[in-house]
Amino acid sequence: MLKLRSYRSRPMHLGPYPLEKLQRKDACDLSQLAPMIGLSFRRADDPASIVNAMQDYQAMLDATRDGMVKKETAEIPDDLQERANHLKSFGYFCDADMVGTCEIPAAAWLDASLINPDVDRLADKLRTMQPKTLAAGIDVIMAGLRESMALPAADCRHHTHAVVFLYANPRAPHADEDGAEWIKDALPQRSCLRAVETAVTLASYIRTLGHDARAHSMAASDVHLGALAVCAGLVALQDGSLVNPFTGDRFGLAAVTTTLDLATDKPIVAGQKPPASYRMGTGDHAKSARTADAYAKRDFQAGPHPFETLKRVDDPTTYIDAPNVARVPKRANLFARALFGDLGKPVQEATKNGNYMRKSASAFAFRPSLGALTVLQDGDAATQKSAQNLANNASNIKAALYFLGVDAVGLSACPDYAYYSHDATGETITPYHSNAISMIIDQGHETMEGASGDDWIACAQSMRAYLRFSLLGGVLAQHIRNLGYTARVHSVMDDEVLHPPLLLLSGLGEVSRIGEVILNPFLGPRLKSGIVTTNMPMTHDKPIDFGLQKFCEACNKCARECPSGAITAGPKLMFNGYEIWKSDSQKCTTYRVSQKNGAMCGRCMKTCPWNLEGLFAEAPFRKLAMAVPQAAKALASLDDKFGNGSINTVKKWWWDLEMIDDGAYRPARDPVNARDLQPDLDLKFADQTLAVYPAPLAPPPYPWPFPMDREAGIQAYGEMITADEHRVRRAAGTPPEHVYTANSGDTPVLPLIVTKADPLTDSITLYELSDPNGADLPRFSAGGHIDVVVAPEFFRQYSLSGDPENRKSYQIAVLREDTGRGGSKLMHRIFTEGRRVFASKPINHFPLIEDAAHSYLMGGGIGVTPMIAMAHRLHALGRPFDLHYSVRTRADAGFIALLEKQPWAGRAHVHISDEGSRADLNLALKPHTGAHVYTCGPDLYMTGVMDAAAENGFSEEQRHLEYFAVPDAPDYENHPFSLRLPDGRKIDVAADEPASDALLRAGVHVDVKCADGLCGVCKCTVTDGEVEHRDFVLSQAQRQTTMILCQSRAADPDGEITIRI
Repeated sequence: MLKLRSYRSRPMHLGPYPLEKLQRKDACDLSQLAPMIGLSFRRADDPASIVNAMQDYQAMLDATRDGMVKKETAEIPDDLQERANHLKSFGYFCDADMVGTCEIPAAAWLDASLINPDVDRLADKLRTMQPKTLAAGIDVIMAGLRESMALPAADCRHHTHAVVFLYANPRAPHADEDGAEWIKDALPQRSCLRAVETAVTLASYIRTLGHDARAHSMAASDVHLGALAVCAGLVALQDGSLVNPFTGDRFGLAAVTTTLDLATDKPIVAGQKPPASYRMGTGDHAKSARTADAYAKRDFQAGPHPFETLKRVDDPTTYIDAPNVARVPKRANLFARALFGDLGKPVQEATKNGNYMRKSASAFAFRPSLGALTVLQDGDAATQKSAQNLANNASNIKAALYFLGVDAVGLSACPDYAYYSHDATGETITPYHSNAISMIIDQGHETMEGASGDDWIACAQSMRAYLRFSLLGGVLAQHIRNLGYTARVHSVMDDEVLHPPLLLLSGLGEVSRIGEVILNPFLGPRLKSGIVTTNMPMTHDKPIDFGLQKFCEACNKCARECPSGAITAGPKLMFNGYEIWKSDSQKCTTYRVSQKNGAMCGRCMKTCPWNLEGLFAEAPFRKLAMAVPQAAKALASLDDKFGNGSINTVKKWWWDLEMIDDGAYRPARDPVNARDLQPDLDLKFADQTLAVYPAPLAPPPYPWPFPMDREAGIQAYGEMITADEHRVRRAAGTPPEHVYTANSGDTPVLPLIVTKADPLTDSITLYELSDPNGADLPRFSAGGHIDVVVAPEFFRQYSLSGDPENRKSYQIAVLREDTGRGGSKLMHRIFTEGRRVFASKPINHFPLIEDAAHSYLMGGGIGVTPMIAMAHRLHALGRPFDLHYSVRTRADAGFIALLEKQPWAGRAHVHISDEGSRADLNLALKPHTGAHVYTCGPDLYMTGVMDAAAENGFSEEQRHLEYFAVPDAPDYENHPFSLRLPDGRKIDVAADEPASDALLRAGVHVDVKCADGLCGVCKCTVTDGEVEHRDFVLSQAQRQTTMILCQSRAADPDGEITIRI
């Protein structure tokens, strides 16, 4: 509903209602307060009620209302009023209607806490379910949630302050209202669910800052929410009832209690009328008596925006060649590719554990709930189908979603081409639902006004919208399942369909110059989308045409303002069967995840002329843009003159906090992005160098690195054609240009399951990995290892320690390194029995010489693992050997019991330093003609073994070692150099890049995995030139003809090495 006055000059912490104009008093009298009664989400007698579907989602949020407090305390302002204003603004950012703060009076604590009876069931699901997704950091999120829930219940009466949230209810559905069948008598549950979403998010945020905090809802609470609302000045006690001056008794409450000191609000005087500015609509606040309830004069199923006024068409305004759309795997998603290292090591580091999001405190606050809700995205349908009328279903779906708070909804078919070809595990996806319910969530105009689009709030804007969809879309999907139909949520954390084509088909927008972003006529591009697919029958909406194609053809503002130069200034072209303004997703993703001056980027949305506040004054622009899209260039110029897209500092409410290396959140280290508009920049398509990665360049579907070939991507952009040319070629019978073929051929990874996870010590766990169906595994040789996909960004090499003759399982042992790079620590947190994992086929860079006269197997600590496999093999061959196992203390000696059980136990020697049995290496390594020595363990240990072996006459060919981790390396100085290829090409390598990156940048395919010089995957043949070898895998003999591209360089500055890959 359009507003009369702008809120442009109103600080965010004041909120949409004029609370500052209410009369206040000093004391807070709670003597007449009625007891608080827990709110139930069970409606067994009314299966059509959507309250039943809210049950699991409310329980999941209540299950995560508490958690671990970050050990490092953030550096935040000392001013208590600034803290209170900040948290209020955060609440308003999350769409709370009113927010207040107070000290917690003793009378507010409940004698017996309210407990949501559904929490235990959901908590068990959260503990045991493994999401099937490539979302960044999902395993860390789930591990953190499980660990938080494992903590013993704790009292929170030491909390001193509260932040209280009031969510206003819309009107009750009319008895005869079209589409209101599912939402009757659900207002209390609706406001409870929405309020707890915000409370859980802010409690998570405060704990992230290093202060204890807990969320409280109307279904699970340790405090009387009404009492806190009275003390925080949100409601007054009138005749024993809680009344708000603006909404009466139509509201729900939630709160966060905390140890963080805050300034507090005073209670309000009872019996007040709303201020005149609210009643007359003349204030600078967003809400007025006329606009407070968008459904006062509209049915819920119609939504808050006048979609009925738009022109509907039979087909989207951009061409989709349905028969020739190329389906690609989930693995082709650019964020997944970043995690696997396809975009290079720096980008992978930025995405590791979701670091691009975790580094921002405000963004990370949403992440735990997002992770928790992934376990509810799918489920079984009830056995009895109901609701079979197509039109009724469509109305009820829309009414339910608008009632819950979705900003726009559209219904369409879900064609097969909208599905990815393969899921996150690499399995083929057979399209399973025929209908799609598309939803969009507004990212929030008010906060975007205060932002640059790529500063420290950008990521939080996305996370807020993603969480909102996951919650509300999830409730709808569960309700559909309750009615007997299957339904699956497709969220940012886990989706199996592409959103843009479904948004187009459902009439929620048109393709914009931004690229994959669908622009909505009422929200512009500042939106995030979500999809629910289902087999529930329903009528469909038609696509819309509001003139955007001609507008975007004439307007270039998003491309001009894009900080990464990813948005094309050129024409629409065909990509994988879609006509689109195709952006350079590699540039876009790289900037969004790795930029240092903010967290993520949405500057295209920020600066778009369609990013409007929703004022009467803007109506002429919208009408002219729709009716005369040719006026776009003039309108965009006018947009610049008005300064639209500039930063409104009044709306800046967030703290620019950054976390580095898991430390405390502190003020951002680098200057914060604060870009102004660039109206004088004349961006031309001819000056752009863009790359695209259509189906022929997409990676294989399995979870394994596949470096991007930018040269091929640039060539692919140049070869894209227009829709007209595409039609001509198809009519002539020319095969499609974009066809996915990377799903053929042998896969390098094995799907396995953890069948055993036995702790050997506090820090060492022995794992057994088996085929899920019990089949034999590929053979391995003693000394071999497998690369385990701990998470997409954590590939770790582990020596196989089992008997090579056993093909039913692979055995590895993992030492948790709390100060390492994170892989082993994460593995200990998430690798439990039953977990599905991926690993490479066995590889051996540490082979056993099986016919040696004698073998000395020297294992230091966890380095004993390959020695055990070697001992198994030598015993089977009847060859002589001795195994020496050295540890500092008996507590470190996790393998003693295992060694004692072996048939060759008599050849195993245990050395425990603090018990006086440290190995005498010179004595142990007796000179023996034809003997070989093998060692693995800490650097110092291996150096001692190698030195003793050399001193005792073992030649270099008789000495073998394997590194488990990157050892301390010399302080090398990097210089630029060049590589010469067999075809004569010269590839320059900059001082700050590895040779592997330079080759990939030049379009030369190189397999890269560890990037640390350990795994040997990126080795190549050297035919000329001096190499400075920095790897930890090649022998001295191999170094005469081979180099490891991810680490080694030319020995001399500006040197040249001739290689053959």
